[in-house]
Amino acid sequence: MADKTDNAIRFLNAYASIERSLNQMLCKNDYVPFKRLVRLAAKNNTVVAKNEELLKEYADLRNAIVHQRSRTEEIIAEPLDSVTENIERIANLLNSDESVFAYSTTPVRCANETTTVKEGYYLIHEIGGDKLPVYKDGEFLGLVTMDQLAGWMVNGHSADEPVRNLIEDDKGMTVFMAKTKSIMDAVLFFDRTVKDSGSAPVILVTENGKPQEMPIGILSTHDLSRILAALV
Repeated sequence: MADKTDNAIRFLNAYASIERSLNQMLCKNDYVPFKRLVRLAAKNNTVVAKNEELLKEYADLRNAIVHQRSRTEEIIAEPLDSVTENIERIANLLNSDESVFAYSTTPVRCANETTTVKEGYYLIHEIGGDKLPVYKDGEFLGLVTMDQLAGWMVNGHSADEPVRNLIEDDKGMTVFMAKTKSIMDAVLFFDRTVKDSGSAPVILVTENGKPQEMPIGILSTHDLSRILAALV
């Protein structure tokens, strides 16, 4: 009997795990129907949004698997292996504690206020990078990109100019995040910022998420498709 209902038990356990995650996500203490939890959470959570319709189907399937008889529940159907594995996948994603550092681009090269455009170009060229954080006495000044550096030189400007002259006033679009933060925090930050401002933010990953710390990883919206492919 245990073998016969194995998939059903796994499905129900994963379903209960997802329900707990949704309640925690929405800070709900009172009972809220599963489909409503999904609909509300989908507004702010990428994993839920991408699996919204599937999760609603699983709510119907859950009712088909279990028959309520007075105070007890009786398993009357068993889901396919693929269904069981998929709902477990979603449950694991919602409980994921993978860190932003695990998905960030490394290593990171940094410049100071005296670093020249030419030096900056080679700093990120040697690691195949795209962004160069610039600091002055430990204070973050801003970012310059490979496109900016290459364009500066291609347009005939002096390669001996300091990279700080290329920094645009976009420090507000750069945030610092501790390396232990969940990758889902980064995904939600990207989603909200792009929706609210239409701008493409950058996350500098540091040991404790403080601006005074040198970055050990970089995440940008260009990494989002790679992250989502791995997560979803």
